[in-house]
Amino acid sequence: MKNHKMKVALLLAATMMVGSANVYAANTAGTTKKTTTVVASTQAEKSYEERINELSSKLKPGQFVAYYVADEEYNEQDEIYFTSSGLVYTKYTDYLAKAKAMNAPTLKQPSALPKGYKLKNSILYLKSPEITSSQYEKLDQELKAKAANGNKKFVYSETMQSKEASAAVLMFEKGKEKLELVASYIYPAPPAGGVFVPFEKPNEKKETIVINGVECVYTADSKGRDHLDWVDEEQQIRYSIWAEDAKSDVLSFAKGLLAK
Repeated sequence: MKNHKMKVALLLAATMMVGSANVYAANTAGTTKKTTTVVASTQAEKSYEERINELSSKLKPGQFVAYYVADEEYNEQDEIYFTSSGLVYTKYTDYLAKAKAMNAPTLKQPSALPKGYKLKNSILYLKSPEITSSQYEKLDQELKAKAANGNKKFVYSETMQSKEASAAVLMFEKGKEKLELVASYIYPAPPAGGVFVPFEKPNEKKETIVINGVECVYTADSKGRDHLDWVDEEQQIRYSIWAEDAKSDVLSFAKGLLAK
């Protein structure tokens, strides 16, 4: 139940989420303009989730916030967390220019789109510090020091401007159908104790498909959206295409992206 509370808070705090919410990974970021905030609502009945959601709602595009919940029961792992407000572009050329400036993972739309599809918008998601980075350690110390000298029921936070992106998303539409192309950097996970046991969902069915020499995995989800995934090992980028019950369109997009 304790871990569930923090997961709920993270879901509430996430901004501009897409179906591939795995986009979001924590990584080292260059930052400027740091603002320290203490969410000290006078309304005692406000939950931590509500306070965290307030932090998210106040973020401007390009900002991310690091926050710490000073409650041993609520934040059992005693960690700081991050949420951000990505950058949204309606003009593809604006997205390309910003993606290059922010060192975003490479993601360009296919030269020929499947019939009927149009680009709706492009999104860049921000990098946040890795748990092993010096920036994370500094934030961790600062926020916990503030908590030690303040009210344990508060949510302590620092808001910063990010100069780098960890993921890019292109969102397409064809009538009511929606399809998303996602590229995100792959970063090594911190060491974990015990033995990892893969978790299989009964509502998912996976199929290996080779497209232009690249091995991809198509996941059909009876309770959600389907997705096709593959990895560029050299660049350490994971690619995904998400859509609901539109396998032929997903494969068409993949063939365009993986064309030699």
